[in-house]
Amino acid sequence: MTRPRTVGDVFRSARAPYSHMDEADARLFYSTMNALLVYANERLHVVAPERLRERPENPVMLYESGGQVSEELWKHRELVDDFVGDNPLGLSERQLAVARPWRYALRDMFTAVDANEDRALYMNEDRLFVVGAAQDPADAHVHHIPSLMLLTLLPFKGGIVTDGKTLHLSPEPASWAVPLIARQVVEVAGRRPVSSARQLTAYARGIPDDENRLTERFQRMVDRGFASGELV
Repeated sequence: MTRPRTVGDVFRSARAPYSHMDEADARLFYSTMNALLVYANERLHVVAPERLRERPENPVMLYESGGQVSEELWKHRELVDDFVGDNPLGLSERQLAVARPWRYALRDMFTAVDANEDRALYMNEDRLFVVGAAQDPADAHVHHIPSLMLLTLLPFKGGIVTDGKTLHLSPEPASWAVPLIARQVVEVAGRRPVSSARQLTAYARGIPDDENRLTERFQRMVDRGFASGELV
């Protein structure tokens, strides 16, 4: 009888097609992302335009207030089509090629189930996702295993990265939730993990644009966090 696959089996065999942004890739990623955030904010009126600005201490990351704008952007990911088609900010063809597949960004609740400096393994309701490191090690933003996060996963250079932010929903699971997570892990470990940009795009294409995968309770918590300034 074949032994069922475990998360450890998946993690040992899984490879991230893209991991560890160098300076050039980080500039490409964030210059594209921040231009998209400016465009989305003009369309969605999330924050006052002057609040969406470069961070003087670290220009190669999300703009100030960029997290709040991106949360609304990914609820309206069809705006990426308009951004790429109109190109109102005059981005290069290379930047547009980066942004184009973000039309199928995956914003979801994920449980962190394993991580090291090169890659993290996140689980949603039905699949495991192999996410490469961006500028920081992949495990730098994983505070506990398991823990619940709100992440937006994006295709980038053949692999999968986050959109530059991590929102922690539940740092450690309640005792009653542990057996539920364990059963879910056993179920999804037997399925092929999503690790490439192409696989992520194919998966996210099946999700309606108006589907919010965050529960009402956690959506209220995130909204309050941004409104109070606890989240930025």
